[in-house]
Amino acid sequence: MSPRVGFLLALLFAALVAYLTALNTARVRIALGGDWVYELPLMALVVGAFLAGACVTLLLTVLRDLGRSFRDFTSARRARGNEALLEIYHRGVNAQLAGKPDSAAEAYQEVLARDPGYADAHARLGELARARGDHQAALDHDLEAMRSGERPDTLLAVALDYQRAGRLDEALATYQRILQRDRAHLAALRAIRDLSVSRERWREALAVQERLVDLATVADKPAELEWLAGVQYAMGKGLLAEGKTQEALSHLREALRANRGFLPAHVAMGDAYSKAGDQREAIRVWERAAEVTPAPVLLRRLEQAYRVEGRPSRMIGLYQAAIARAPEDLVLAFSLGRVYFELEMLDEAADQFEKVEVQAPDLAPLHAYLGAIFERRGQAAEAFQEYRRALTLTQSFEWPHRCSACGIGHPYWQDRCPGCGRWNTSLP
Repeated sequence: MSPRVGFLLALLFAALVAYLTALNTARVRIALGGDWVYELPLMALVVGAFLAGACVTLLLTVLRDLGRSFRDFTSARRARGNEALLEIYHRGVNAQLAGKPDSAAEAYQEVLARDPGYADAHARLGELARARGDHQAALDHDLEAMRSGERPDTLLAVALDYQRAGRLDEALATYQRILQRDRAHLAALRAIRDLSVSRERWREALAVQERLVDLATVADKPAELEWLAGVQYAMGKGLLAEGKTQEALSHLREALRANRGFLPAHVAMGDAYSKAGDQREAIRVWERAAEVTPAPVLLRRLEQAYRVEGRPSRMIGLYQAAIARAPEDLVLAFSLGRVYFELEMLDEAADQFEKVEVQAPDLAPLHAYLGAIFERRGQAAEAFQEYRRALTLTQSFEWPHRCSACGIGHPYWQDRCPGCGRWNTSLP
């Protein structure tokens, strides 16, 4: 509204008041005290009350508008400050991504100098500390980040810091706090499983792994079942060592139910029956497993069982049948040569080893056996040459194995890789 229009309306209102006052000449006595008595025109009282109400309303409106303006000013000022902090923070992120950790840390510290509770800056400084191996500094920053709110990502970072610092109980407690907020948090569940496995708390590991299997997608299911088989196998192996054969067999069967191709469980199940005195059932378990996977460790168990029973032809037939199914498998070919040698079938053993030598000339066990064959034939020079060649090779006199998960080498088959801790990964 323009000033002229406002002034015109005020004049019209004053004229209206004067006109109504002229028509309404009645007066009203108002007592404000013992001696304070006033007589006012009725119209003046009405108009005064109206004006007083209008003034109060105007005052309240002005106060409301002033409050709103102050809040808007404060918000705008805060927003400008946040924009400045965000700009500095992004500068640090860009420096971190560009491989400039010192510049990134400087930017994040500048953010914290203005706002000590800036959680994202603490989290980024934690990442930089972890990258340079300072786990305590990483933990300190992540704890600061967590004070602004226990978000799953900050809790997970704190748990990992505790774990790297060797504070496993605190790490486990933090992972449990994550699960209190999200019962299906896969990273926390897997971390609890790994911690339980590393500390050989098999029952705790089993409970968590069963949940992981239930939550796994179709793509992740095989890997989780492999872990389940491993935990069940570890429990069975421990019970077997304690002499609790039936309980051990129960867990080993569960391991095979989770993964029919879990080789360590097949081996251990046969060992359990053998330990219980049921050699026939042990052989049946190993033979049935060998029909699917003719692994050297299974064939060696069967070979030893047949040797005890005095069945040399069955020993030879065992490897010949396996080679017929896998003619390119050098391990089986070498094992057949070893059986020939142990049965004093030296010509057959030499022929078999020479076939293997064509494809694996630098295998130490091969030359050791060839040396022994030449020695038994009385060919000392040839035997010495083979022995010397075997000793120059930096291998054990067993067929070497390698972990299919992490690639670490093993001098012989192992049920669990000592490097990565995975089961059923040792391959020749």
